[in-house]
Amino acid sequence: MFAQNKIESLQLSLKSLELYEDKIDGIIGPNTIAAIKKLEALVHEQPSIEKPISGDSAEKPDVINTLTDGQGADIEDALIFTLKNEGGYSEHPDDKGGATNKGITIGTLSTYLGRKDVSKDEVKNLSYETIKMIYKRYYWDALNLDAVQDQSIATALFDIGIVCGTGTAIGFCQEILGLPQTRKMDTATLNKINSTTDEELIPPFAERTISYFDAIVAKKPSQAVFLKGWKNRANRLLSLIDKDDFEAIVPVSVDGIIGEGLQQLAKQAGVPQADIDKMIDWQTQNKPLSNPRYWVVFKIHEHSKNKRMHIFDRVANTVQSIHAVHGTGSDPNNDGLATEFSNIPESHQSSLGLYKTLGTYTMAKHGRALRLDGLEDTNNNALKRGIVFHGVPYAGDKYVKQNGRCGRSFGCPAVEYALVQDLIDKIKGGSLLLIS
Repeated sequence: MFAQNKIESLQLSLKSLELYEDKIDGIIGPNTIAAIKKLEALVHEQPSIEKPISGDSAEKPDVINTLTDGQGADIEDALIFTLKNEGGYSEHPDDKGGATNKGITIGTLSTYLGRKDVSKDEVKNLSYETIKMIYKRYYWDALNLDAVQDQSIATALFDIGIVCGTGTAIGFCQEILGLPQTRKMDTATLNKINSTTDEELIPPFAERTISYFDAIVAKKPSQAVFLKGWKNRANRLLSLIDKDDFEAIVPVSVDGIIGEGLQQLAKQAGVPQADIDKMIDWQTQNKPLSNPRYWVVFKIHEHSKNKRMHIFDRVANTVQSIHAVHGTGSDPNNDGLATEFSNIPESHQSSLGLYKTLGTYTMAKHGRALRLDGLEDTNNNALKRGIVFHGVPYAGDKYVKQNGRCGRSFGCPAVEYALVQDLIDKIKGGSLLLIS
């Protein structure tokens, strides 16, 4: 659509604004798109709206030494969402915060920089990176959002933490999840958040926030002038929800005997009969009314240069064999062979066993992903660990040809980006995946 030199000019402009850090190549890749989104958030025209008086800070969060295997949320996505809610530069004589830009007052900037001589021009000309670091220090880190797996949930907590106070936002979340309201992002709260979905949490979270605003106005009617703006901000959280269900009622299903035809397809792919028997037996005993169209076997003991993940389509009577990755902890020598397996959180090892596919959510780094429920003692920590089916740039024919093997994940059975979304739509909602 655009000539390469035009894209290069755009990249140079974004680089001059300190929004783009990649090479000038004339290609609209993920980093260029991310830089454009940052620019859009910075220039978005939004009238400044007074925030409720809060100052309710969260208690110091629990120390999380490492990220979950599925990787945590990213402040970049959350900040882009939030900056579109925040006003641009303002200096109203009645505003007790003084000069303010993108929700950051001159006082906050002074505290962050450790100087008392901060000028209004410095507030007016805040760089994206400075804005990000201020919000990270005072909100993102206080909420421990690096350890939240679902990007949409992290964004919602971040945005309302800025409006109402980090302690208040955590308290709302704990109230909804039936936890003691410690107003601290402790391990128990994180585990509960990471075992729920944005579709389950965000609507009641937005509703609880709105009731909080109503209570403020009931107590102090002069604040009613801000109520519509506050409610609009809370309702905008609903746009974050992934529309897929956490667990669909049934996967794409077909008539006939459960698993009929799988054995013949498995022979084509060199998958042992015992693996297929195991899957059919589980389905027959636990979900006898569901007869999935798609079944998946990941022969993880084979070298990762091989196409060792096999997707069986019982309607088309076909086998799709593709490259798939294993965990770094399962292949400590990075030689393409997985030799160690674990169900322990933060091991970064793959877990053997039978999984049921659930619904989707958005990962910060890898985009739309498919949750997996481990059905055996060897993999029943899958949800807790964030073991999911997602896309990566280090799988597929081109990568394997260049490197002689696939790359490695944090324990997730991941495949190349070009294939993953089609596969997610085929197998989500209750199909079986066996890692053997």
